[in-house]
This record gives sequence, C-alpha cells and structure tokens, in this order.
Amino acid sequence: MPDREAAVARLMDLDSRSELTTVHVRLVASSLGVTVRAVWYWIAAARSEGRLAARPRARLVVTPEIRRLLAFWGGNVSAVHRELVARAAADPEAGPVPSLSALHRAVVRELSAGERAGLRGGEAARRAHDVFGKRPALWRNACWEGDHKHVPVQVDVEGELACPWITWFIDCATKVIAGVAVTPHAPSRDAVLAALRASITRTEPFGPAGGLPALVRVDRGKEFLSTTVIAALGAFAVPVHDLPAYSPHLKGTVEALNDAVEEMFLVSLRATPTAPNSREAGAPIRTRHH
Repeated sequence: MPDREAAVARLMDLDSRSELTTVHVRLVASSLGVTVRAVWYWIAAARSEGRLAARPRARLVVTPEIRRLLAFWGGNVSAVHRELVARAAADPEAGPVPSLSALHRAVVRELSAGERAGLRGGEAARRAHDVFGKRPALWRNACWEGDHKHVPVQVDVEGELACPWITWFIDCATKVIAGVAVTPHAPSRDAVLAALRASITRTEPFGPAGGLPALVRVDRGKEFLSTTVIAALGAFAVPVHDLPAYSPHLKGTVEALNDAVEEMFLVSLRATPTAPNSREAGAPIRTRHH
C-alpha cells in the first residue's frame, strides 16, 4: 500500500502535465483512508514548499544545560521544569519553556535507563544497568571459574562453633559445578586443592562431570594463587588466569552461582535453627557438622 509521499509524488506528476482531476484526489483519499480535503492540503504543500511528506515535528532536545540541571536536581524532571519556569519568569528573553510532559518525553528518549538511574542514585546505580560483553560460547571444560562463598551459619565442630566456607569450581560452558569443598574455617589452599580433586576426578564418588579444564579463572584470591595450587594445575598444563581486582563481571558464571545460592538457599539457613536452645534470645544458629 503506498504511503503519503508516494501518492503525492504521483499526484504532482499528474499535476505537472495538467492531468490532475478530482477523481484522482478522491481515489487517493479513499485508498489512504483520509479525507479529500487532506489530500488537497498535501497537494498545496507540495506546490508551495515542494514537500511530499508530513512536516517533521519539532522535538525537544536535552541540551547540556538541561543535563546539568538534571544532575543538580538528582534526576528530578519536575524540579528541572520548575527552575526553567522560574528562569523564564525572571528573564523575558529566556525563550519559551517546554511543557513538563514534553520534557519528560525528551529525557526518557535521549537518556538511557542507566544514565537516569545514575542521576537519581549515583554511580553505583548506573553501573547496575551496564551491559558487559558476552563471552563466546565454548565447549565443556574449556574454562572453569573458582571462588569462595561464606555460609552465614555457625557449625558445631567437636564442641566449637565455626563459620563454614564453600569453595567450588564451575564449568562456564555447561554451568555444572565440577567440584565442591566445604571447610569449617576461612578458605585456604587445602580447600582449593580439595575442590580441585573433586572437580578433576570423574570416578565414584565424584563425576561424571569434571575432567581437566583448559583454563581456570580466579579473582586474585591468594588461596587460588598459592604456589601449591599453581603447581598442581601446572602439572596438568592448566593455566590460571588471575583477573584484575574489582571486576566480578569478568567471572560472571561463578558470581551468578554465588548469588543464586545466597538468594535461594542460604537465606533459609538463617531462619532455620536446629538446636533446641537456639531459640533463646541472642543464641547463635547451630547446625550439626558431618
């Protein structure tokens, strides 16, 4: 179905040869679902202005000054509009002030969701909207990511309370947890070695997932970078990639695992005491260590 521009071009071609009639105009109006008067208006605009399409609507542009005001008012568009109105009242030469709805539409159109969040909540809020490059799809055991996760409970270990830690490795391609080690103390190289043994070994009681990775990514954890761990992986010709500090997005697979465990499992441990006396005020939550 032709649009206005194509239809008006055809009508102007007829007009240039003095063949344009009301029948042509009515036919175009019927086909495009508009009135005959509208089509005659299009023809008049084409004759006087050479314009075949509709006149482009003027759109409000977010100027650097408006951006500065948005930053000053913490992303509050209504506050920016009030200041623009006050400026126009004080200075008659300041020019017309756009409506509040037009200003809202311009801000939403020209500022990304991350920019608007940053104006309201600062840099940390803006970073929540950042999109990081997706790594290419790989094969099984092409890369593992390792990390520690603190478990927010107290475990009774031979009469002493301890806070356990989880050390694990996850396969980035299949999202399978290759191996896990749980220790009743802060993570150390023994936990990393135990998790590595569980990850590499595929015989019972481990496996069937696991094997030898082509690469292991860690985030500068001294336990993962200890001489013993590096030597153990080096014996299998497995390099360890030490990521820069404060870059959790570079090992997003294991970070997503940590977040999922935190939100879906660990929160229930805090509200599930197992010892009878743990209901007393101030008593720690205890779980039996096996």
